[in-house]
Amino acid sequence: MDWQKCMNQAVEYIENNLSSEIDYSTAAQFMNCSDWEFRRVFSFIAQIPLSEYIRRRRLTMAAADVRSGDKIMDIALRYGYESQAAFSRAFRQFHGISPSLARDKKLILKSFPRLTFKLILMEGLGMDKKLGNRTSIIGGGEVGFAISVDLDQKEIHKVNSIFWDTKGNEVIGTTALPLYGAYISEEKCQLFGDISGKRVLEIGCGTGHSLQYLGDRKAAELWGIDISEQQLQKARQHLGASGHSAALFCVAMEEECGIPTDYFDVVYSVYGIGWTTDLEGTFRRIASYLKEGGAFIFSWSHPIHKCVTAEDDVLVFKKCYFDESWYSVSLDGGSLSLSDRKLSTYVNALAKAGFAIEEMIEESDEEIIQAQGENEFSKKAKMLPVTFVIKARKL
Repeated sequence: MDWQKCMNQAVEYIENNLSSEIDYSTAAQFMNCSDWEFRRVFSFIAQIPLSEYIRRRRLTMAAADVRSGDKIMDIALRYGYESQAAFSRAFRQFHGISPSLARDKKLILKSFPRLTFKLILMEGLGMDKKLGNRTSIIGGGEVGFAISVDLDQKEIHKVNSIFWDTKGNEVIGTTALPLYGAYISEEKCQLFGDISGKRVLEIGCGTGHSLQYLGDRKAAELWGIDISEQQLQKARQHLGASGHSAALFCVAMEEECGIPTDYFDVVYSVYGIGWTTDLEGTFRRIASYLKEGGAFIFSWSHPIHKCVTAEDDVLVFKKCYFDESWYSVSLDGGSLSLSDRKLSTYVNALAKAGFAIEEMIEESDEEIIQAQGENEFSKKAKMLPVTFVIKARKL
């Protein structure tokens, strides 16, 4: 049985009946199991009880009905509440305001997204904790459960900023120059060249270790942005202890934050650019920061790596390369949202933003693999790319 297809059919039935009575036994039939078993399976995979999922989805739909001008009593009955008072109480607990106040479209209401179940390649929690391997949790490895969701930009930023404020370094580790990620190093690639006297801006600067690396090499000005204030606090402490200072901004890379335009010699991102919710918009904004002829260097997990897992020394495709949908992953009590983009998506977005690609690196460095020791992840890295780096020039 294709459990993924059957579970999504069950969710489709639930979604189609949010405004009427839901028969749990009917939903369970799609999974060929009992009502009780279906509830257990749903709760285990989605990490939320089925009844709570339905409650949140109904209150999300109810908010749209309130905004459309429907009578409060009609909405209450539509979503299974026995009285207007009971509905208003539940609505206030979820959205923070009463249904009558929610008619004001200037006020922001909560939204709980519909879930879609799929298999996503992700690293197992028993992975090697060495720096060179921890970054692979963004890349892939063992097949694990994740949930594809229809999230808006603000929700994705909120989920990921909370993750990096609380769990980021503990779960994923710190990825910083001279490493661009797993098994690719600036010491060998020399993409930056002589950085002395240059103004540099890092997108997703995290704990500031990459900024320190360039500061030690006499960069004239260090700038950085990151979505997590906790990461920026660590960056300030680390840079201060290293004798450097930097202009740091807590903002999503897609947003305007007062960073000067036509100012920087180099903008770069080490395992950060893949978090953007608007790739083309982010590349255009980065182009605006750079002087004419300025360089943009970034690395991320190679998309092929996300699609392939190793089984008995054989590489097997377990995910569609062309699937770029956002999905949510639970890790060590935290959660994050990701999207796996094709290489062509990055290349085309660079071209539209006015960049010319100078160099792309995707081969794993054999010397780094040998130095860090051989394991299952390194064996895979010898057969296919796990990290890619692109250097582009603003035209």
